[in-house]
Amino acid sequence: MTIPLRVLIVEDREDDALLLLRELAHGGYAPTHERVDTGQAMAAALAEPWDIILSDYTMPHFSAPTALELLKRCGHDIPFIIVSGNIGEEAVVEAMHSGASDCVMKDRLVRLNVVVERELREAGQRRKRKQAEQALCASEALLNEAQRIARLGSWELDLVQNDLKWSDEVYRIFELDPAQFDPSYETFLDTIHPDDRDFVNRTYTESVQTRIPYDIVHRLRMKDGRVKYVHERCETFYDGQGRPLSSLGTVQDVTERKQAEEALFQEKERAQVTLQSIGDAVITTDAEARVDYMNPVAEQLTGWSVAEARGQPLARVFNAIHELTREPVECLAALVLREQRSAALDCDAALIRRDGVEFSIEDSAAPIRDRQGAITGVVLVFHDVSQARVMANQIVYQARHDPLTGLLNRREFELCLKQALESAREDGKQHAVCYIDLDQFKVVNDTCGHMAGDELLKQLAGRLQERVRGNDILARLGGDEFGVLLHGCPLDKAWEIADDLCAMARKFRFAWEGKTFDVGASIGLVPIHGESASLAEVLSAADSACYVAKSEGRNRVHVYQADDRALARHRSEMQWVSQIRQALEEDRFCLYYQVMQPLNNTATAGNHIEVLLRMKAHDGQLVLPMAFIGAAERYNLMTTLDRWVIRATFDFLSRQSGSGNGNDYPLVTCAINLSGQSLCEDAFLDFAIEQLQRADIQPTQICFEITETAAVTHLSRAMRFISTLKGMGCRFALDDFGSGLSSFGYLKNLPVDYLKIDGTFVRDMADNVIDRAMVEAINNIGHVMHIQTIAEWVEDDAVLALAQQMGIDFAQGYAIAKPQPLWGLLQSPPAAAREGENSSVIR
Repeated sequence: MTIPLRVLIVEDREDDALLLLRELAHGGYAPTHERVDTGQAMAAALAEPWDIILSDYTMPHFSAPTALELLKRCGHDIPFIIVSGNIGEEAVVEAMHSGASDCVMKDRLVRLNVVVERELREAGQRRKRKQAEQALCASEALLNEAQRIARLGSWELDLVQNDLKWSDEVYRIFELDPAQFDPSYETFLDTIHPDDRDFVNRTYTESVQTRIPYDIVHRLRMKDGRVKYVHERCETFYDGQGRPLSSLGTVQDVTERKQAEEALFQEKERAQVTLQSIGDAVITTDAEARVDYMNPVAEQLTGWSVAEARGQPLARVFNAIHELTREPVECLAALVLREQRSAALDCDAALIRRDGVEFSIEDSAAPIRDRQGAITGVVLVFHDVSQARVMANQIVYQARHDPLTGLLNRREFELCLKQALESAREDGKQHAVCYIDLDQFKVVNDTCGHMAGDELLKQLAGRLQERVRGNDILARLGGDEFGVLLHGCPLDKAWEIADDLCAMARKFRFAWEGKTFDVGASIGLVPIHGESASLAEVLSAADSACYVAKSEGRNRVHVYQADDRALARHRSEMQWVSQIRQALEEDRFCLYYQVMQPLNNTATAGNHIEVLLRMKAHDGQLVLPMAFIGAAERYNLMTTLDRWVIRATFDFLSRQSGSGNGNDYPLVTCAINLSGQSLCEDAFLDFAIEQLQRADIQPTQICFEITETAAVTHLSRAMRFISTLKGMGCRFALDDFGSGLSSFGYLKNLPVDYLKIDGTFVRDMADNVIDRAMVEAINNIGHVMHIQTIAEWVEDDAVLALAQQMGIDFAQGYAIAKPQPLWGLLQSPPAAAREGENSSVIR
């Protein structure tokens, strides 16, 4: 049997190479070879795996020492045998030092196979040792890596020599440099936290002496002051006499685990403290709804201690019932476990404590799950809401009732009325609603104060409650207004009830601190049937009917009818009130002016105008005052309109004086109409003074027009108003003079500058001798009192000529000029022409 052998022959002669191969073949080898004789060829050949190299010592272009150097550089461990004809001993020694395995002389080739066999055997042994070393290194590297990953270091303490050895991981854990630290047991103790040194030393010593396992956790103190936690284990080995020889141990960095344990402990502690201290009661159960834990609040509310309740069915400990029906409430824990979801009580529940005391509660429950999502129990959270529920019931009551009288309030009354309307439409039922307004309530309030007014309302509410039927709804709608909803009541019966309520109020006498007051009531009655309108329209109809009852003499009942003219007029006025307010909000009022033309040379040269108010409709048309003034007077909006007119007029005059326009046509007189309501309001005089002081105008330009009726009705207030503003330079005109019955008697007490003769006399004085005589008398009286006169409603040339003939000072009317936009005066002077006003005017 031949042995395969891969041979690299370094030889320059082919016949010598063949000689070597034959010798190897004689030794039982089957060689495969390659012959090289240069360094370059050998370097290329070394890329192949060779079992042995046979090399001549000296060649023309190469040598064995050079080949050995090349082999060394390549890093191959291949037996290198020199085969040479003649070589000195020194050369052999040098070659052996350079790495040659042996030297065989060519004349002794019989020795070649022995050397080859030996070198192959030794090379195999070297390979095995190297593989073992590599495997050991790999194992050590793997162990070191495993220790590093596990943060596990190893150490060995020779107890005889007191020699301590550490693995690299121990140095890393202790954050020490192996090159600068020589470990010993004493220096090891120095790295331990000062508070743990005695414990570590004592525990290790006891372990060695008693053979008790050494397994402890202690702290290390780093150079920067940080603290680490390490887990140490070790085992001690002894000789035959029981003397300790060495200890082998491990060190593991468990800082993160300790921190996690500490954080978990703190979290658990916080959770425990939280559960112990929160205001809610908490009960936890197992998967069979048996009590596992209760916090102190739960103990207090249930009357069970944790020790007593643990293991008990939750339904036994948590005894809940419906507050209204008194029926048991289904156990929430059982519901959660059955449906595997969170749940809460959907009713008002009460908890019956172990001693029988009840608490109103609110509660909810949720499942407790493990990491796989399986339900392991239930947590029940509940709290005492007894006081809150009482307060909630009070709030609900207060939200529905009037706090003064205890009757239902307007909101609740409207809800009941809405339901009555629905039943009338759907079931054909008949109902009726009464809107009651007390007639003398303001007198009591103004005379005796609000406490008396409140007492009156409470007493009258009690009387009304006695008169209505059991199924009827009585409510206070606000102020001194009440509403009654008569259920299932036809109109004739409703009228009887309303008339009875009205009679009761009429006979009612209210006494307060020795004073007695008569109190009446006006009632608007509206039937409700299948064709009734909306809730808002029914209430509006009832309010309107009540208003008509008041306007027709009070203390009566007025039944709403769709074609009622009085109601239609009231509704029209209410619509105008809404439009006035909306126009004020949207700034849709504007000012016009009409010229007052002097008729003689006594008037101051310049322009004399009267400011007139107009409302702009949404479609752009102008609405004249006669359409909305009545509603404004009835519902106390005149003062608001007067304030707007004064602001707007003063703003215009301020801009005109600063614009530079109209200097050839100075504005001498600007007349502004004031209502009786403004004269009666004390704050209005302050407002007028403030506006005069703020505006950049001459007070002498302003002439306030007051109607004769308003001046006579509020004479003292009119006197104060006129005297105050005349002291600032303003002038005054008495408007519509002649329409009152006491005109001449009061005239001497009113320090006015102009008399505006009532247009009803002026308009027809060319054809009516009585009207002419009246105008002449007023003009003569005015001139006697040194008051200038103004003729209104001068509509044609005949009247204009007659007024001039009589000596009247000014004329105003369509014969002079029609009203024009006031802001047009900034562009041009007023024209006393007969051009018409804007054709699109709502009269």
